[in-house]
Amino acid sequence: MKLRVAFVHDWLVTYRGGEKVLEAMLPLAPDAPIYTLFYDPKLLPKSITSRTIISSPWLNRMRGIRKLFLPFYPLAIESFDLNDFDLVISSSSCVAKGVLTGPNTRHLSYIHSPMRYIWDMREHYLREIEHIPMARTLINAISPLLRIWDVTSNNRVDSFIANSNFVKKRIKRYYQRDSHVVYPPIDLNRFNTGSDGPRPAEERKYFLACGAFVSYKRFDLAVKVCEQMGKRLILAGSGPLEAKLRKLGGKYTEVISSPDDAQLLELMRGAKALIFPGTEDFGLIPVETLACGTPVIAHNSGGALDYILQDQTGKFFSDQTEESLMAAILDFEKMQFNYANLVHFAQNFSHEMFIKKLNRHIQEVMEI
Repeated sequence: MKLRVAFVHDWLVTYRGGEKVLEAMLPLAPDAPIYTLFYDPKLLPKSITSRTIISSPWLNRMRGIRKLFLPFYPLAIESFDLNDFDLVISSSSCVAKGVLTGPNTRHLSYIHSPMRYIWDMREHYLREIEHIPMARTLINAISPLLRIWDVTSNNRVDSFIANSNFVKKRIKRYYQRDSHVVYPPIDLNRFNTGSDGPRPAEERKYFLACGAFVSYKRFDLAVKVCEQMGKRLILAGSGPLEAKLRKLGGKYTEVISSPDDAQLLELMRGAKALIFPGTEDFGLIPVETLACGTPVIAHNSGGALDYILQDQTGKFFSDQTEESLMAAILDFEKMQFNYANLVHFAQNFSHEMFIKKLNRHIQEVMEI
């Protein structure tokens, strides 16, 4: 019997880690529609926009100021009619896991993170909207109700998948539910190092930090440390903190705003190491960097614990302080890495491995 499948994703207005995971899932059900709160086709690849995409008709009009409408996300996600599907696969870092389904529908939820805005990263979110009058007061007032909804709505999910062991623990803490870990995939063909293999050490002249310029990434820490140590740092990405990070940097920091894929690939291949100073739920960029044959210096927390092997694929620093990161960089520069081994290690995060594991969990959830 051919399953009637629907995908649910929180929003489709960026093309980052969560959207790349959704993109990798889509071949599992070639005809399945995607339900989402917000949708902007200009910002997404054809592999996603070619699908039938159903967005929230009233909320989508507000996507330019979407963060202000967080209290209405549960109502909007519950408004989708999914009764006619055999299987719903949600890709959730906010409210997608809370969709309402029919009594005979199975719901498999891939959790990138429990809702950060109301749990352990609420302060980072509040800082991003504190320039808006009364925003902090409103979110503080509504957060207890959102937490109640977030906990109770997890009962609508038949089976949870976590993107890392870090997220697995958070699912258990907040929802009291067990989950399986399936790591997000990376496109290994894209990060192919070529016939010559990874770049040799003598060609690597700088440290790299890249991603969204937001507070929890802690790029400020990387900039401060490299400036103090006189180490060249390339900071690549975009986001609301770009002006602050440019001001924080000095003669040793170069900011590359919104690099394209080819630029970012070259930066990863040519770096001494990626500096990954934040605590992330998983973190695709470090794994992509490993696939280029480049080691990672990471804070000893979060998803990095699943792919940084101390002194093998990278180096940990224990505290998010300048002293701790500085010591790790000094230790790192005394070490030698087998760059080819890093490329080989990244094979564990292939699309093929991802699809194989996800297929197994789909079969299991349909037999419940």
